[in-house]
Amino acid sequence: MNRRFVLAAIAALFAVPALAQNTPSGQPTLNQARSALALTKSDSTALPQTRGIYIGDATACAVALLFVGDTAAVTFSSAQPGTAYPFAITKLMSTNTTCADVVGLW
Repeated sequence: MNRRFVLAAIAALFAVPALAQNTPSGQPTLNQARSALALTKSDSTALPQTRGIYIGDATACAVALLFVGDTAAVTFSSAQPGTAYPFAITKLMSTNTTCADVVGLW
């Protein structure tokens, strides 16, 4: 058996628990969103920390985000339509965001 394959398989087994969380019942679950809400762009209003965002625009667009723990926004200039990004953010910035349909995932 290929040594790289074996090492990759072992690494994959140990990586899965890093994505898991315990629910209130104590049963592990993958880090999945349980609710969603359309986001309003604002340079000043903070959001509750998200688990991710979904880009609902029909074409690629730019999205400026303030990540949890950061003090400066980052712009992704080619956010793809129909894509969910696993971003923990606290702001969807109005400045530099051309996406019109962004959904927050919690």
